[in-house]
Amino acid sequence: MARNKPLAFIDIETTGLSIEEGHEIIEIAIIKGEISYYVKVIPQHIERANPKALEINKYNPTRWFGAISPRKAANETAQILQGCRIVAHNPSFDMGFLRDLWDLHNIECYVDYRYIDTIVLSHEHLESIGCRSLSLDNIRRFMGWSRLGSHTALADVEDTRRLYNTLCRATVFHRLYWWGRWGLLCWLGSNDG
Repeated sequence: MARNKPLAFIDIETTGLSIEEGHEIIEIAIIKGEISYYVKVIPQHIERANPKALEINKYNPTRWFGAISPRKAANETAQILQGCRIVAHNPSFDMGFLRDLWDLHNIECYVDYRYIDTIVLSHEHLESIGCRSLSLDNIRRFMGWSRLGSHTALADVEDTRRLYNTLCRATVFHRLYWWGRWGLLCWLGSNDG
């Protein structure tokens, strides 16, 4: 039964936004219960990378020293995610790249096709009270969370889990508090000059 499927929070960083253009996963983070999995993955075709993507996720060969092979990443992620329900900030993107990685290495992994998207949760809980952009960075600003480490798979998966847990437990009082806090910050910001 779907209710018994463990939740797995995931985030990946890639060399670009398009599988069709040969962009690939270079960083993966997963939180599943007590399991925390984080790896950097050796890019096989860095020449196909979008320079802007590499700038955003701070890729350079020195920082990726000790990264694992895509095959090893495919095997390990499939073992961890088998039978899970995926939670992510735009899970279709992350899972598209992961499924492509699994297919490339002939690995089968069943995950529940009904993903939980924290963008949809944010739309329901935050957009109507002033959070105009639902990017994870903007949500961090709106909620007063640190942006340190943003656009790394590890920081993003931790904040995705935090966002999910926060919004699933949110009451009308939480929304009023966030709305009031954001309004006050905006008002203070407009009166600085």
